[in-house]
Amino acid sequence: MRVQTSAVMLAGFLCLAPLLANATDEKKSDCKPDAVWTDFLGHGRCYTHGDKAPDPYTRDDTAIKDWKSKGLQAPDDNAQWVEISGKYVMINRENGVIKEIHGSKK
Repeated sequence: MRVQTSAVMLAGFLCLAPLLANATDEKKSDCKPDAVWTDFLGHGRCYTHGDKAPDPYTRDDTAIKDWKSKGLQAPDDNAQWVEISGKYVMINRENGVIKEIHGSKK
């Protein structure tokens, strides 16, 4: 019974290790003007061009459909505009990589 309990505890720790390794102490005030802040699942982080955004931003239901009325260019193929923390961000839908960040809402 002791061995089984230890094995379960070890497996649980190993499952949590990647989450702990990616934890950050970033604050919203640490973001540079060309970055965007998002607090995803309790882990706040600044994202910049080339970073992989959290997966929900690649879903169709987060896409800005009326990008033209917001003064944005047409999104690239396999990309979409989303709004994150008051900024417009073009994200590649296939891999989640941030392609562009436009400052505050227009």
